[in-house]
Amino acid sequence: MKLHKPEERALALAGLAQSCYLVAGIARTGMASQDNLAGCLESIFVTNPNETIDVYKGGNGVRTGLRLVSEILGELKIGEHSETIHYLMAALSLEQRLSRAPNLMRSLGAGISAIQEHRNLNELAATDEDIISRLSRLYEETAGTVKPKIRIQGQQKHLANTMNTSRIRALLLAAIRSAVLWRQLDGTRSQWLLGRGKLLRANTRVSEIIS
Repeated sequence: MKLHKPEERALALAGLAQSCYLVAGIARTGMASQDNLAGCLESIFVTNPNETIDVYKGGNGVRTGLRLVSEILGELKIGEHSETIHYLMAALSLEQRLSRAPNLMRSLGAGISAIQEHRNLNELAATDEDIISRLSRLYEETAGTVKPKIRIQGQQKHLANTMNTSRIRALLLAAIRSAVLWRQLDGTRSQWLLGRGKLLRANTRVSEIIS
């Protein structure tokens, strides 16, 4: 399915928003929808898509993200989604700094390929605990070394849980994957707010296409 560039940008933003929304939710409640989690983590492994929409399971992988973009840009629910917006902006900044570190980007790409090979060999889902742990370690060894680091706010009892912190780091990796796509599609750090009318219309079109 061929989309125009504004719609492709809307998809990348939806992927970014959904990943950051799940990070905030896990930090606060320790919980995340498995379907939403799968939609985000699967995107990490789609590195050579034929179409942008293929990164997100034909758009179905980021339905929650599309709704979030609609609520933030259309209904202006800024306060309700303040944590998601904060992590979204932080992820865009981190990806920008990471793009200026070619050695880290190569390590990140090689690490993703190695994890994908392990997945294929063992027939594991992207949401398998082993895969999440491997993605978490990869984030720590690459993007996690870039300063300033993304600071996660939430309930200490949830942040002290090893699986929760692994899911959060894996989701930050998914956020970076969407941020890379956003930049490749000529998205800028401020555009998603300053050009919100155009983005909102594109977001609506994508939502209608996949409904």
